[in-house]
Amino acid sequence: MLEKERYPRDKVCAGAIGGRGLRLLERLGVSISVPFVPIHAISLAFHGGSCVLREPNLGIVVRRIEFDHALAGEAERRGIEVRGGATVTGIEVGRDRVRVRLSSGGVVEARVTVGADGVGGVVRQSIGLSRGELRAQVIELDTEPVAIDPPRDALHFDFTRADLAGYLWDFPTLAGDKRLVCRGVYRIARGGGQRAHRDDLQGRLGQYLAAKGLDISRYRLKPFAERGFAPDQRLSAPRVLLVGEAAGIDIATGEGIAQAIQYGALAGRYLARAFQRGAFGFSDWLARVKSASLGWQLRQRLWVQERFYGRERDLMEGLVLSAPSGVRLGMRQFAGKSFGAATVARTAAELFFGITRAPRRPSTRRQA
Repeated sequence: MLEKERYPRDKVCAGAIGGRGLRLLERLGVSISVPFVPIHAISLAFHGGSCVLREPNLGIVVRRIEFDHALAGEAERRGIEVRGGATVTGIEVGRDRVRVRLSSGGVVEARVTVGADGVGGVVRQSIGLSRGELRAQVIELDTEPVAIDPPRDALHFDFTRADLAGYLWDFPTLAGDKRLVCRGVYRIARGGGQRAHRDDLQGRLGQYLAAKGLDISRYRLKPFAERGFAPDQRLSAPRVLLVGEAAGIDIATGEGIAQAIQYGALAGRYLARAFQRGAFGFSDWLARVKSASLGWQLRQRLWVQERFYGRERDLMEGLVLSAPSGVRLGMRQFAGKSFGAATVARTAAELFFGITRAPRRPSTRRQA
């Protein structure tokens, strides 16, 4: 495993991990003991109302500097070499080997290379894939809690900004033994200058904080980007495949940690079969992702994103408030909990009646 930084290294991320990711780690026999905040609720605010929906053991919030370090340590205990300070500058695919070039001038040769190098990773570029159209820009920071914060066991999402194709958030977090709140703004980018987008995001986040009595200038801003999963774009080349955010995550919410774990579990089984057969074309990797529960979840979230941040936003917001069963089903999915046909049927019925009662007018609100 080649890492640009050396552990422990920090990563800008709100740190929310859905329970399904934790359950996958448990099935692999991986036990990660790091400080965390347990999450048992989702808090949602819209221009037409707000709600708090509870579901026990939804997930946890961690600091990536601790969580990732623990994961790397577990990999090393299982005999995997983790090479820190190894910046990859490009790869060259040969007939029977992949040559991975390092900034040090060194070269690592492998039969297969997995690109798990994030939204700006060089592996994707090296095999000739586009940067992707589904991208989001994010700015986050950590502050002290304030009196008007939601309950500390809840993830709060604020969708009240009518012209924002995204949301603002407040997640409880721990830095050592210090109780903090990670706050931020998330927006799906829709063209325009990157600097202009960032300046606008910072202004929005500043207004959001000011309403809570917080001054944005007092805190360190941490900007980053994310890439969404696109079901029509390939994720592989011969002897090379992409996983995690290099492949694409949930662009609707920006959730990525649990999905990265799902990608890893899926890729592990896929590669094991490839080595057994000696077949490394990987032309069916995208199809394998799409046919798995991971792919189904990602396409489901993409469908929601297209409607919620489009002309049907008023309808979608109204449904969440009047018929929250759909969100509750998503929460159980996030938590990695099973649900039967009866639950799905009740949810479908509630959504159907919610839609039939909803006003028949498209949203005219401009999305930024």
